[in-house]
Amino acid sequence: MTKTEKRLDNTLRKALTAACENIKNNCSGFAYLTHDVDLKKPAGSLKVTCYFIDELALSEANSKQQLPAFENEIKGQLSVINIKPQAIIFLADSL
Repeated sequence: MTKTEKRLDNTLRKALTAACENIKNNCSGFAYLTHDVDLKKPAGSLKVTCYFIDELALSEANSKQQLPAFENEIKGQLSVINIKPQAIIFLADSL
């Protein structure tokens, strides 16, 4: 990993952590988010996966129309570093 890629990875993690914390503050059923990215081509490869504590929490957030707001939060945090996610996926955590 090059120095530039390390800096980008760090900045990306900070932006996604901020988004995660903001979403957690607005939704008690939200668990965490993770991402997958090719640091050589971040703009076209970033995929963010958001996990809820269970299927009920995901269903409740969906019925309350919260998912678009969560997408906007993630996109807003990433816009600061000029990266658009290719996909944002919402899933229930299955332990």
